[in-house]
Amino acid sequence: MTDRPPNGSDTALPDQEVRQVAQRHYAPDEDTELTTTIVETIADAQGTHPTDLKSPPLYEVIDASALEETFFGPDISEHPRQGSGSVSFYYGPLIVTVKSDGWVHVYEPLEDDR
Repeated sequence: MTDRPPNGSDTALPDQEVRQVAQRHYAPDEDTELTTTIVETIADAQGTHPTDLKSPPLYEVIDASALEETFFGPDISEHPRQGSGSVSFYYGPLIVTVKSDGWVHVYEPLEDDR
């Protein structure tokens, strides 16, 4: 499947051809942290176990706790957030997109055959 990561004002990633290689859904009302879901999705994309992801550590690439609070934490009136958006970042050559609806997608860039 050829796709493009989200583009526009919600991402600073280049507009390039990519293929989605993994996805998982994060449910904020369950016991799993967003960090765990991101790491598991990246591990799926790389065909490895989550504990084998060592370099770079996720915390050097994205502040997943801040992202979790921004998308899924309570607003100032202590109600669940109702916003919509996405954040994309690189993890090595992979592009990871976290959406405010809980979906985490991992893409790999396609080689340019030109």
